[in-house]
Amino acid sequence: MRHAYIGDGKGKSTAALGLLIRAVGAGLRAAAIYFDKGCSTYRHHEVTVLERLGVPVHIKGCERMKPDGTFRFGVTPDDRREAREALDLARRLGQAGEVDLLVLDEILTCVSGDLVSVEDLQGLLRDVPASVELVCTGRCRDEGWLDGFDLVSRVTKVRHYFDRGVAARPGIEY
Repeated sequence: MRHAYIGDGKGKSTAALGLLIRAVGAGLRAAAIYFDKGCSTYRHHEVTVLERLGVPVHIKGCERMKPDGTFRFGVTPDDRREAREALDLARRLGQAGEVDLLVLDEILTCVSGDLVSVEDLQGLLRDVPASVELVCTGRCRDEGWLDGFDLVSRVTKVRHYFDRGVAARPGIEY
């Protein structure tokens, strides 16, 4: 099955990781690829837990946090290269027969940001055997390219404390 967790609300990645943990608990083989999460030094707390569970975690993407703590927007050639590497890795892992569930965190945001083409996403959905659960997350600019998914869940922001200036907190947002 193909799962998509989309929307502007908090919880898309959390839902995907919850599903991954459930799968591992049931004896399934799982892996996660983090698209556009900020380079190999990305060490958010969930990665520690996944590694303790023996889940392979692959982190791709260029650093987006500037030294002054602000976020770098825009797309560089390095961003495109990292997204391509993540996409190629997803295809290899999905086709290798070594995982039952593969989380592709923020891949849909990469499609929305033109780091991954719609055609590449559709090709991935087609090329990975149906026996592999593909779980994709991210903001979705155009829902027309979600036709290849069996499940689409929308996480909608009703209210968020970030809007009141509350900063991201360890263990909650990362």
